[in-house]
Amino acid sequence: MNAIRLDCRGKASAEAGRAIVEGFNACTPGVHIDADVDEYSTGLRMWLLEAGARHRALRLNDGGWQLDITRGAAPAQGSVPGVHHVVAGGDSIWTCRRGALVARIDAHTRQVVASRSVARKASHLELHVQSGLLFVADSAADQVLALRASDLQIEQRWPAPGGPQLPIASPDGIVCVTGPGTGTLTIATPVGGGYRARTLAVGECPHDPLLSADGTEVFVPCAGSGEIVKVRLADTRITGRYRVGDGPSHLVLHPDGTRIYSANSWDGSVTCVTVEGALVARATSGGWAHAIAITPDGRSVYVANFFDDSLAVFDAATLERIALLETDAYPHGLDIAPDGSHALASCFASDHVRVIDTRAHCQLARIAVGSGPSHAAFANGCAYIGCSVADHVACVDLASLVLKGQTSVH
Repeated sequence: MNAIRLDCRGKASAEAGRAIVEGFNACTPGVHIDADVDEYSTGLRMWLLEAGARHRALRLNDGGWQLDITRGAAPAQGSVPGVHHVVAGGDSIWTCRRGALVARIDAHTRQVVASRSVARKASHLELHVQSGLLFVADSAADQVLALRASDLQIEQRWPAPGGPQLPIASPDGIVCVTGPGTGTLTIATPVGGGYRARTLAVGECPHDPLLSADGTEVFVPCAGSGEIVKVRLADTRITGRYRVGDGPSHLVLHPDGTRIYSANSWDGSVTCVTVEGALVARATSGGWAHAIAITPDGRSVYVANFFDDSLAVFDAATLERIALLETDAYPHGLDIAPDGSHALASCFASDHVRVIDTRAHCQLARIAVGSGPSHAAFANGCAYIGCSVADHVACVDLASLVLKGQTSVH
């Protein structure tokens, strides 16, 4: 079978998205899916983008839409229960499965030293070194959990509506997470040994929030409204809205704290604005420009173009494009080593990561790590990559550019 048809008319965006993902996963690679939907909403577009479901959208005469989707080499990202996100601190790596399990791995021995089932569907993690806590977004339970990082005991939990995924924490321990399904931002402030959580509406389809340099404000990209929303943490007041492009998804702050760079997925652009919202520069990046990172010296900005299987490299001062590098399919993860020497593109619809020399802006290696590589963290001269489909954490030595081993967290 070379093509299948899905009739999702009459379904809300979330229901249509689930039906399309189920159909996508049921197909073999290379099969085309024609899906009919009433509305090509921002929420559905983001759902398909995050899933890695490449598609073209055609507006029909009756006002509906037909989506021509091609099944890639991997199942839909987010639909498999394997390990996905990783964070590092000291000599430890933390990871979570897209399910109940969170684990801590010793970075020297690559052995699991603590694991605990705590969530319905753990998404992403945030380590707060000052308090010794690990924050876990549970997208299925609409909660954020605070775990003791050493042994993963649950210390606190609080509601966070909208399918929270990407928590961040300020130096003072204030935890922020967006709810894309409800257009909200939840801010939890430590008070008297616990947390006081407040939720406010920010805009359609908020994604990955970014803290200001001093940790007093948070910037929220809202893909549906094409703007960055600025929120003061002290009183959860919205203090600014900045138009940046069509589909802002991920942001990065210049190391000097004065400028924000936004990857805009729907128009394939990258935009630089000041933290007060003044436009500095805009440039074309590529199809589904999404993940974004900046080198620690503030000289270069990298953008992963999900649709084009490429990394665009820009001069951070001018947004002049200085390189365009090929990747494997669907470079979902884009991470830069703390010393700025290497960038890693983790290509979900493949078995490979691409290692980039950030000074020469060229590829150093293409390394097989396991299927579904998603995100990377760095410790002891190595990169640790969560591989969602293979369901393990792979360790790559950055000096020798070889795979050192793989750790299962079952």
